Amino acid sequence: MNIGATGHAGEDAALEAYEKEGFELVTRNYQTRWGEIDLIVKNETDLVFAEVKTRTPQSSIRGAYAMSRAKKQKVFKTALTYLQTFDLVRQPRFDVVDILGHWTIWEGQEIFVADQVHIIKGAFGSEVYDGFI
Repeated sequence: MNIGATGHAGEDAALEAYEKEGFELVTRNYQTRWGEIDLIVKNETDLVFAEVKTRTPQSSIRGAYAMSRAKKQKVFKTALTYLQTFDLVRQPRFDVVDILGHWTIWEGQEIFVADQVHIIKGAFGSEVYDGFI
């Protein structure tokens, strides 16, 4: 399967994990000139900006380790833009969702199976802020 399909399937698995924890989807693939946030989800108290990193067993590095400081800054800038645009009272949180899965054939269809979904809550925050925006 291609990288885009794997990424989208990973986002589906991450969203399912958040929904099991009582979160609901606000938006998916939110884009600004600063970058993109894979998932924005909320519950009664938190607004979570989630970067989803999906890998297959052939990957040489786990997804969570692929989050560079520059990528964190892009997510943070994009989230600030979101927060300035939408007046929400929930506490913002920045998560990284590490997905490990594989593609298989089921009933004649190629599907992605998420073997492991690990939500790293509060993976980063204001420490990546360096005066931008």
